[in-house]
Amino acid sequence: MAEHVVNELRSGNLRFAAEDPGDPANFPRVLTVWRANLLGSSGKGNEYFLRHLLGADAETRNQEGLRPAEVTWREEAAEGKLDLLTAIDFRMTSTALFSDVVLPAATWYEKHDLSSTDMHPFVHAFNPAIAPPWQTRSDYDTFLSLADRFSALAADHLGRRTDVLAVPLAHDTPDELAQPGGRVRDWKHGECEPVPGRTMPRIVAIERDYAAVGERMRSIGPLFAELGLTTKAVTYRVGPELDYLADKNGTTGEGRVSLATADRMCEAILALSGTTNGRLSTQGFETLEKRTGTRLADLAAEHEGRRITFADTQSRPQPVITSPEWSGSETGGRRYSAFVINVERDKPWHTLTGRQQFFLDHDWIIELGEQLPAYRPPLNMRRHYGEQRDGADGDGGAEVTVRYLTPHSKWSIHSEYQDNAYMLALSRGGPTIWMSVEDARAIGVADNDWIEAYNRNGVVVARAIVSHRMPAGTVYMYHAKDRNVNVPLTERSGRRGGVHNSLTRLLLKPSHLIGGYAQFTYAFNYYGPTGNQRDEITVIRRRAQEVTY
Repeated sequence: MAEHVVNELRSGNLRFAAEDPGDPANFPRVLTVWRANLLGSSGKGNEYFLRHLLGADAETRNQEGLRPAEVTWREEAAEGKLDLLTAIDFRMTSTALFSDVVLPAATWYEKHDLSSTDMHPFVHAFNPAIAPPWQTRSDYDTFLSLADRFSALAADHLGRRTDVLAVPLAHDTPDELAQPGGRVRDWKHGECEPVPGRTMPRIVAIERDYAAVGERMRSIGPLFAELGLTTKAVTYRVGPELDYLADKNGTTGEGRVSLATADRMCEAILALSGTTNGRLSTQGFETLEKRTGTRLADLAAEHEGRRITFADTQSRPQPVITSPEWSGSETGGRRYSAFVINVERDKPWHTLTGRQQFFLDHDWIIELGEQLPAYRPPLNMRRHYGEQRDGADGDGGAEVTVRYLTPHSKWSIHSEYQDNAYMLALSRGGPTIWMSVEDARAIGVADNDWIEAYNRNGVVVARAIVSHRMPAGTVYMYHAKDRNVNVPLTERSGRRGGVHNSLTRLLLKPSHLIGGYAQFTYAFNYYGPTGNQRDEITVIRRRAQEVTY
């Protein structure tokens, strides 16, 4: 399979979907957004999402000179790629407003769930004070129902199929040695041969039984017993835990541990993590002792016989157990602090040298001049995007060009998950942009005046908060203001003014695309491509103070 894929890629008969996103064969047809505000909060480049996913008439412009060279550009720009957008939420967010289907979700007080964070060393339970009202369901029950219906349809339409996946080279595996010395050669340009797992992603074939998705969601599969569970290169053997869960949760007709309800899933998570199961934590440290020659198992020995159950978390928040899954130590009741085990026990860092490492010798890093930490001044955005300039707009009004940032919000939906009177008072009842006294004076803006901010990505209408705390040349529009309260039509486009991400777009830093070299190797939610999305050039003008909606 891998050899066939490589030959087809080499000949050009087969391409990666990312090389031609405008081809209808590569469209994402169905999108389900669970408890996230993709179109009003986290979608960097909101107007692009609206146009290319939903087909909306959005305010975006793509300059020919700024298009990628190795991606097929279709002039008939693909718009409205989605056939179905579903939101699962208990709030009417911007995403829900644009969705084809909104499935009402239970809140924290109407379901069983777990909560933990790296900000404090405790695990908490969510417990239903009441049953989910009306047609609402818990997240777990919603996804089980969707899986059941999908499986019933898949029996006729999909059945069993083999999917071929391009899998990233993974951190904490031998993949970290795929490109020794950080020397990068490009097989597509003929500099080397395409070798899966070395000079390109791994090519993995996996059989999917689509008609069994609902059934498999309800139980633990056989690979837990056969292969164990591996995290950060430490494999945990979980036979006793599976026996415990079979007794605690019950089993399916095939003898698998049942995960049929949310509380059973919570029980399984707690039983299978070293942070809540002292036997597994001790086992993991013993594995590391053999690998590093460093004494470690005593960090968890005091809790080797302890297992935190879901009932324990329901009675009160439970402090977690020191575990190889993290780098901190709670041994002896101390509070968590990152990298304690590395510093105090000489456990190697997960880097090329095994130490905290500042010098980086990868080809791309060298090309960028970032082998050592270096200050990089902000890009001269006016130079790069000359159409956004100081001066006058079409009707003679004054404009100012500023650097536009979207810091995390102080007063908004993040605080209370509702637009109550207290939140609306703090946020002035709608979208606001903070700007300096100097910039406001330059365009004749007083505090609380309506302004419009625009660039090639979109346009926003907001009230100005004029503050001496803002430096000249920089403005803030705080993150996560929804497009559903007090958002007028814009003078520039005639459409409803946007959200904070209407003026942003996604910029990937090239060095974040490195793979196959020590700590640069990919890990989900750990290391990989991230966007530098909170820094844009923006033009601001004072608009008419009589607004329409």
